[in-house]
Amino acid sequence: SDARDDALAEATGRARDAAWSTYGALDPDVLAHLINPTFMGGPRWPALRQAFRIARGPLGTLVASDGLADPFDDVAEHTVNGLELEVYALGPVGDVPVQRSWLFQLVWSAAQLCADNGGVAGLLDELGVISTELYDVDIPAPHRTRFVTPEGRVGVLIGGACSSVPSGVSGALSPIRLVNLTLLTLEELAFVVARGARGRAALAEALGARADAGVSSLTRGSVISLEG
Repeated sequence: SDARDDALAEATGRARDAAWSTYGALDPDVLAHLINPTFMGGPRWPALRQAFRIARGPLGTLVASDGLADPFDDVAEHTVNGLELEVYALGPVGDVPVQRSWLFQLVWSAAQLCADNGGVAGLLDELGVISTELYDVDIPAPHRTRFVTPEGRVGVLIGGACSSVPSGVSGALSPIRLVNLTLLTLEELAFVVARGARGRAALAEALGARADAGVSSLTRGSVISLEG
């Protein structure tokens, strides 16, 4: 019923918001598109709704997807919280509006990847962490040589440790993973490409050992390199 759908959506929203609020002050408004990207040929999110939440805390701005874990609007699939994950990144964004920042673009691109793929939660269960490359992340010019590949992509570690944000919450229908995104330097990306699963695990461990584990920063030094 519509009433049950609304109740499930509200309970899910409250659980997510409570988790983001443990990091910092949650902006009251969600960020959403004037026209849903699904209608422009983009991937479909579980209940169509695509939005993003912003929280501001001690390590910078947190940007989180808001909708990947919405219960599916197809009643037959009403047994789990959508894709059972939301993705987020946190770090300093400087003085640009959040929705125009590279941090927002990182989360937006990763969220579309998750919506398009559908199986990322299962992959994280199997592999622990994933690394990939994302398009359309506009790294500011002074930092591009350290982060942007010749093809115009950036590397990201998906599912690494973050000491500042819970790793998951109980959704209305099933557990929801809160999945950290960490921007990788080109050196770190090259290390993972060369070393595969072992390299990913070593990189995740090195990043997780940092005091600011889970924070994406344009000024962070590489924690690992092919030479190292």
